[in-house]
Amino acid sequence: MKAVVQAGVRSVEVRDWPNPVIERGDDVLLRTTVAGLCGSDLHYFVTDNVGGERVAYPAVVGHECAAVVEAVGPAVTRVRPGDRVAVEPAVSCGTCDQCLAGRFNTCRNIGFLGRPGEKDGCFAEFFVMPERNCFRLPDAMTPVEGMLAEPLSIALHALNLAGGRAAGPLAVLGTGPIGLCLIMAAKMRGAAEIFATDRSDARAQAAIRAGALWSSNPERADVAREILARRALGLDTVFEISGDPAAMDQAVEIVKPGGLIVQVGIPIEERVGLLSREQRRKEIAIQHVRRQNLCFETALDLLARRLLDVAWLATHPFAPAEAHAAFTTAADRLDGVLKASFDFSGK
Repeated sequence: MKAVVQAGVRSVEVRDWPNPVIERGDDVLLRTTVAGLCGSDLHYFVTDNVGGERVAYPAVVGHECAAVVEAVGPAVTRVRPGDRVAVEPAVSCGTCDQCLAGRFNTCRNIGFLGRPGEKDGCFAEFFVMPERNCFRLPDAMTPVEGMLAEPLSIALHALNLAGGRAAGPLAVLGTGPIGLCLIMAAKMRGAAEIFATDRSDARAQAAIRAGALWSSNPERADVAREILARRALGLDTVFEISGDPAAMDQAVEIVKPGGLIVQVGIPIEERVGLLSREQRRKEIAIQHVRRQNLCFETALDLLARRLLDVAWLATHPFAPAEAHAAFTTAADRLDGVLKASFDFSGK
């Protein structure tokens, strides 16, 4: 089969790759329809060391996708060939202490679709996942919407971790697709005042469309001062989604004493610093986010019921043959990109 392969830093190409096969009774062989480029995929493109872990090249990455069932193992009962599905990319074991406690996202034995060294991803014609990770798409839902259920599920999980604090004035620092999904979901849940920032002008503007009250580019404005000019006492909750240490500093500045910072973004560096004095004096709580937990079906339900519109986030579709252009456009934030994706349908 053909696959989009990362061969090294800023090196990506289409190659022949071994065909995946059904090995377990609950395996489902999937034919990729559309697959989105996530920030974590771009980490492996721009550096060979993410969070202190070396990247194992060559690698087929990609985990946000919609697909069509091609074949199923003998124990599969819920999906059948021809079904259109969205795919939950995290494969948990179901038997460790974390899974038994309902924390499937911190499973001791987790495997993740498209994580180098763990499981080949969906930037390929075919891939295999367990049946429990495949969710049929309603007839009215497009493959692009199915693909975007994954970043939406992360936003929903982050909001769940924030709890009732997310109803008060909040900020979203980093308005890529997850940040934009978070703004839309927070608005849906009743948040009235949302402030947003992003180093991309296009993404900062998209935050207003998503429902933010105010948005700006930190390279063009002192965003902490601007936000505090509007909310002098600070914000109840700040969602840091960029992974940029400078944004974490801004989060500490703008959150109120006793407030909450929800760390969704993934820093490339293994160690990041914090404004410890300010953090201590304000008695700030920091909640880290590990992907998502039990929010994927909720995301699909919200999309199926048209309570949220995410399709507009998919701004830049590419053919797999345009892989280098796709990765470069997304990594370098070119041409106003929000979400770049691969169309494997051949249409």
